[in-house]
Amino acid sequence: MAYYEPWHEQLATLTPDRVAQERPETSGLRHPADGQPYLREFEGLLRPEGGVRDYETRLALDDYFLPDDREDSAQAAYVETLIESARRQNRTPVLACCRTLGRIGWLRRRFGGAHIVLIRDPVQQWRSFYSLRKRPRPTYFELCQYVILSTAPGGEAGARRLGLKPVRGELFDRIQAVRKRLKRAPARMSFAAFLAVYVLSYLAALPRADLVIDVDRLGGDPEYARATATAIEMLTGVKLDFSDCRAPAPHPDKVDVDYRKEALAMIEVLGLGAALTAPGPVHTLHRKLVQALPEREPATAWGGMLAFWRERSVKWGAGGS
Repeated sequence: MAYYEPWHEQLATLTPDRVAQERPETSGLRHPADGQPYLREFEGLLRPEGGVRDYETRLALDDYFLPDDREDSAQAAYVETLIESARRQNRTPVLACCRTLGRIGWLRRRFGGAHIVLIRDPVQQWRSFYSLRKRPRPTYFELCQYVILSTAPGGEAGARRLGLKPVRGELFDRIQAVRKRLKRAPARMSFAAFLAVYVLSYLAALPRADLVIDVDRLGGDPEYARATATAIEMLTGVKLDFSDCRAPAPHPDKVDVDYRKEALAMIEVLGLGAALTAPGPVHTLHRKLVQALPEREPATAWGGMLAFWRERSVKWGAGGS
């Protein structure tokens, strides 16, 4: 039982009619249309007045990076509600949500389970967000990145670089405040905010993952897809078939953003050079960045970027993470 985006704020007011309306073919998100509503798994958990039982709107973006030892009994009760609902139907609960990257340690400590992290080319992921613009205004996904970065532990310097300030109050008011303030922000600012959240999220998640799946390889490498399915079955007992998995076509570069320049600047501001070049699980993140952020001039390759990070790794030392 795969719960779709179980931390999303729309769950606070979800109704049966809304469940029926939310389908891939009507979403505009370019997801495969299989005819099933996104939120069908929540139908049995709806309150008479609307909303999913035990869900609170603050769970959506507040404490996106939740410390492992933080006590949050209400959030724990909500997660337990989802898990038990699936188990009562003799099904395996799966909490499928990108908002768990910064909470993986907190979730592992309280609920155990298997933690599978998906990672994708950051440039293509951001272009996917940005391509949904119907006019020169930030999309919902971009606004969420601004809100997350404005309060992210370890992201304060990045937030200051982009002029982001923590905004308190109700989530929808905070999103509207960011929309109003940054409605004409250039694309490079949007990418810089996304890249900061992307790097901070994976630095938190990768060391705690039981399995990391490269989404870009999954749809184009049959051998990798079979090996991934076997690894998931061994880890969880759930047998999956990725033979029909297809990665989306690359989004064309329609904006003037020097991705490498913006990434390097943000990584330096955040002081993450040492963390990104350290051995261990984060090597997956480093490799993704190297692959996704090539030099504007191919002849210079990636030696300059690696030297950049290594030089600052010495400067920042182990505390740079």
